[in-house]
Amino acid sequence: MNVILGLSLRWNQTGTTVAGGSSGSGANQFNKAAWVEIDENDTMYVADHHGYRVQKYVKGATSGVTVVDAIPTGDHPESITFDKDGYMYMAGHTNNRVIRYPPNSGVGTNVAGTLGSSTTALTDLSDPLGMDLDDNLNLYIAERKNKRVVKWARNAAAGTIVIGPSSTSGFYGILLSLYSSNQAYVSSEETDSVYLWTFGASSPSVTLTQVNATTATLNAPRGMEYDTYGNLYVVDRTNKRVVMYCVNSTVGKVVAQDSTQTSLDSPLDLAFDSDLNLYVVDDAAEKVVKYTKL
Repeated sequence: MNVILGLSLRWNQTGTTVAGGSSGSGANQFNKAAWVEIDENDTMYVADHHGYRVQKYVKGATSGVTVVDAIPTGDHPESITFDKDGYMYMAGHTNNRVIRYPPNSGVGTNVAGTLGSSTTALTDLSDPLGMDLDDNLNLYIAERKNKRVVKWARNAAAGTIVIGPSSTSGFYGILLSLYSSNQAYVSSEETDSVYLWTFGASSPSVTLTQVNATTATLNAPRGMEYDTYGNLYVVDRTNKRVVMYCVNSTVGKVVAQDSTQTSLDSPLDLAFDSDLNLYVVDDAAEKVVKYTKL
């Protein structure tokens, strides 16, 4: 991976609202949107947390189509991810479970956790938030309240602990390492840090907190993503910005933050389209903001 190339990447610092912008249940509104995913066709999916739904935006659309209606089950969509076969996985932290939906279907199957149960048992989840999948379709889930990451094999009846439980921090996001099959990045709001953690280890091997080679640090980091060059991007929620960590670097660089801080109020997650344009979902401002790659 090319670190120099990572440092040369730039985005327009004036963001453009491409979805939402007001609170409500309309096709162009959100109610505490929490997560954004973009597929290979540049179709955008947004987990509308308090709207009990997942909205789909085809490229260029200004209004979304509901592809998952979670009102009947009472699931608050917190995060979504897709496997290589097009199945969508939705973490509903209120009911403490993960549901898998076939392509083009709003009828899902419970694949991790027990409906309404939030104990430390490995059959249960407690406040599941971020998720990631490996090539074998093993599902990795960050549990905030149990302060651990669990691995659920496909069709498993229970998970196995791969990170934690931590004595100090609950985890929000998880992103499997590009270079090792037994490591992942996890983000923690409680400790204002992102950790690179080897599965089974008692402590992380790398801790990311520093930004811009100064004393400025992350504050409540949330969602994470890679670009096509392997650079790591972190949503720095309280600081209302997105930070990039180049390959092998432990010092972050701010890549998205309006000087007036008017575009981002409470950013939670990010995604890239095929042109490396950056999309950030903001739950307080009820919108998705696009930063065009320069």
